[in-house]
Amino acid sequence: MATQSAPRSPSSPLLDAGYKLLMRRNAVYVAFILGGAIIGERVVDYSINKLWEKNNQGKLYKHLEGTVIGGEKAEEE
Repeated sequence: MATQSAPRSPSSPLLDAGYKLLMRRNAVYVAFILGGAIIGERVVDYSINKLWEKNNQGKLYKHLEGTVIGGEKAEEE
């Protein structure tokens, strides 16, 4: 008696290529996940810092340094 395999659902060639490239070996998959997490963290950190600086323009220490904080003292004569 011949057994028939279950019919495969149609999938895109892009998903098949991604599976073959990334998920066949556990080490490659884990490296992909860790690399993505590190790169994603950098992107989010950079974006939040730029947004914070834009919203607080003129209020941060680095913007006030030399004007209000640590400015030159007026000479008394």
